Amino acid sequence: MTETVDPFWKYDEDACQCNEFTRATYARIYPVIADQILERTGITKGACLDVGSGPALLAMALALLSDLRVTALDSSPGMYELARKNIRDRCMEDLVVPVIGDVHAIPAADAAFSLVVSRGSFHSWEDLPAAFLEISRVLRPSGMAYIGGGYGSARIRDEVLADRREREFVGDPAYPPRPRFPKFSVREIEASLEVAGISDYRIISDDSGFWIIIRKNEEQKNRHGPALGKETDPENLPQFHDGFFFSQ
Repeated sequence: MTETVDPFWKYDEDACQCNEFTRATYARIYPVIADQILERTGITKGACLDVGSGPALLAMALALLSDLRVTALDSSPGMYELARKNIRDRCMEDLVVPVIGDVHAIPAADAAFSLVVSRGSFHSWEDLPAAFLEISRVLRPSGMAYIGGGYGSARIRDEVLADRREREFVGDPAYPPRPRFPKFSVREIEASLEVAGISDYRIISDDSGFWIIIRKNEEQKNRHGPALGKETDPENLPQFHDGFFFSQ
């Protein structure tokens, strides 16, 4: 496990500032990522859970591009209020519902969701195996989870990073970076999935980002994902073309 630094250290204290920056700079990534989630999982209707949803921009993008009804889960009361406002401003109360809760104790019944997603939060989960276990619990049989982080494409990533520098969030000596959260290695992720009893998964690292794609399949519970190697570096992971994540 390694430490990663956060140039946006102020966001821990100011959810409103995070929301404004996300809407201004990150807004372009969410429709792209939502479209990739829908295409790669093939799940476009039913109940969806967005874990660590923040201001609910990904949750809203998923709802707009599909027939999913999305629950936006975040442990921060401040983010909950911002998500409520963003959802209300878009008149999407019937499609996206914000909820305060933690991934380690998801406030939902067993098998409640067809799809669970999370972008940019899993490195902050305190107990990765317990979180994976909870996600598996709330997934329906044959349901899928799409967990990780990224910008959707190399072009968008470069544009966002350039915008961050222009806004002086990166490299500003007045706001030095500080440790934000531990960054899990592939080995730790695979070990956590195994502890949680999850064997049907793929790990992807490409221009879209770093993603863990899980399918809940009781009949294939003993089948593991591809052999990535215990020392595989995330930057050197095999890349899978869209639609080729699970054996048929």
